[in-house]
Amino acid sequence: MSSSSRKKASAAPDAKANSASPAKGAGAGPLAASAARGDETAILRAIQSLREDLLKKMDDNAEMQFKELRREISQLRDELRSAVDRVSSRTKSLEDRVESLDTAANDHSDLITTLERDVQQLTSSLTGVRTWRRGLGGTTSASTRIQEKREAGKNPTDFVAKLLQETLGLEKEPRLYICHRTLRERPQEDQPPRAFVVRFHY
Repeated sequence: MSSSSRKKASAAPDAKANSASPAKGAGAGPLAASAARGDETAILRAIQSLREDLLKKMDDNAEMQFKELRREISQLRDELRSAVDRVSSRTKSLEDRVESLDTAANDHSDLITTLERDVQQLTSSLTGVRTWRRGLGGTTSASTRIQEKREAGKNPTDFVAKLLQETLGLEKEPRLYICHRTLRERPQEDQPPRAFVVRFHY
C-alpha cells in the first residue's frame, strides 16, 4: 500500500469521530440548563421561605414588645395616678391646716386687741386712783377721809363705793372693807357734815 492510501485510511476514522462528537455535546446542553433552573428555583423558594420566617418572627417580636410596652405604660400610669392622689391629699391636708392656723391667728389677734383695750382701761383707772390718792395728800394709809356736802341717812359703804366709781370712772365699784363717819357729834343743819373714814380692800 502506498503512503497516500494509508493517509486516506487514517483520516477517515477521524472524520467519523468528529461527526459523532457534536451530537453528544448537543444532548448534554439542555440537561445542564434544566438542572441549573431547578437549582435556581429551589434557592428562590428557600430564600422566600426564609424571608417569610424572618417576617413572622419580626411580627411576633414586635407584637410582644408592643404588649410589654403597653403593660409598662399602664403600670406607669397607675403609679403616676397614685402619686398624684397622694400629693392631692397632702395638699388638701396642708390647706386645711393653713386655714386652721389662719383662723387661730385671727382669734389671737382679736384676743390681743381685747387685752390691749383692757390694759389701757386698767392703766387709765390706775392713773386716776394715783391722782386721787395724791389729791388726798399722798398718804398710803389704809384709811382715807372723804368729805361730802350734806350728811343724810344713807348706807355709808354703798354711797362711798358709788361715789368713787363715778368720780374715778371705774368699771366696777371698789371693794371697801369698812366705811363710817368720823367720831364727833352730828352737825347742825347749817354745819358741814362729818367726813367719811374708809378702809379699802387691797
